[in-house]
Amino acid sequence: MPEAGLSLSPEAMRQRALETLASLVGGTFWEKMRIEAAARIIVTARRVALLAASDALEGNPPQGLILPIAARWDATAMTAIEFAETLQTAEIVALLEEAPGWAEAIWGEQTRLPDAEKARLLHRL
Repeated sequence: MPEAGLSLSPEAMRQRALETLASLVGGTFWEKMRIEAAARIIVTARRVALLAASDALEGNPPQGLILPIAARWDATAMTAIEFAETLQTAEIVALLEEAPGWAEAIWGEQTRLPDAEKARLLHRL
């Protein structure tokens, strides 16, 4: 869950609230959320690829669009959000559509992860 910012100064809280309201009114809110979600998927895909290569995760990440897109990101040159902003709309949509099944396939292969730990992680959501 995002940090609510309720401990911010009244002026900082006001500024954040107005920026979000403006993005909702201006119609850019959901596009920003899609870009942030795509960036999070890209970072996760890079982590999964590294962990799978070192046998820290079981199985192999499924083939599809996620890993090739994530592999194009140069983390030394830009942030994941900056990279996601360079993607075509169709690529972002494809990432968002493929991600749940991709994650489920990886999650299902984690047999060394105890059921109690899986439940704890899922409960945190």
